[in-house]
Amino acid sequence: MTRRQILTGTQLAALFDPPTDQRELVRHYTLSATDLAMVQRCRGGQNRLGYALMLCYLRHPGRPLKTNERPPSALVSFIAGQIDALPEAIDEYLAAERNRQRHAIELQDQLGLRPFGACPTAELLAWLLPFAIENDRLAYLAGLVMEECRRRRIVVPSPGALERLCVEARDQARRTVHRRLTDGLSADQRRQLDRLTQRREETDLPLNFHPAAIRASVGFTPLRAL
Repeated sequence: MTRRQILTGTQLAALFDPPTDQRELVRHYTLSATDLAMVQRCRGGQNRLGYALMLCYLRHPGRPLKTNERPPSALVSFIAGQIDALPEAIDEYLAAERNRQRHAIELQDQLGLRPFGACPTAELLAWLLPFAIENDRLAYLAGLVMEECRRRRIVVPSPGALERLCVEARDQARRTVHRRLTDGLSADQRRQLDRLTQRREETDLPLNFHPAAIRASVGFTPLRAL
């Protein structure tokens, strides 16, 4: 079945790419004395630079530097300046895939990061559901998941896994709200509600309304209000 809504390239870039704005570079990528001590244990300027960049990527956006991925020049220069390395050394590091893999594994262990798998998926889905009931837009939910992964020290999921998680949360939220809305409604009121929710889905409005207001719109009046 084709999904009606997916994250756009722009939305994915905002979630998975490191920032390049100077203020954001300082906020996310200023290395501590402990970080610098770890970096200095690496031999060669290219390995110190690559190790530091891997450390930064795992912290924010929360994933390893990928094979053949070239970090933004603004980030490379910012990190190189802190560890007294040449920005051009990144070329030699990117050519050494084995070092990249070793650094990714070593730093995930050093930072206490968990891989994104079945258990984290279940945890995050349960955590995300109340938010999805209030607002089920995928871009909003995806941003929440990325932030929560970083807070819980979970390596962020791939774009596809992130979208599947958010779609499942959205679908569960809609089923939950539908059950709440239809409880106690007559057959005619249920048909009115179905038409109303269908119009909302066709126009892609977020699920951020209160059930009581929707029930009132189809003529439902609680007995205690009579």
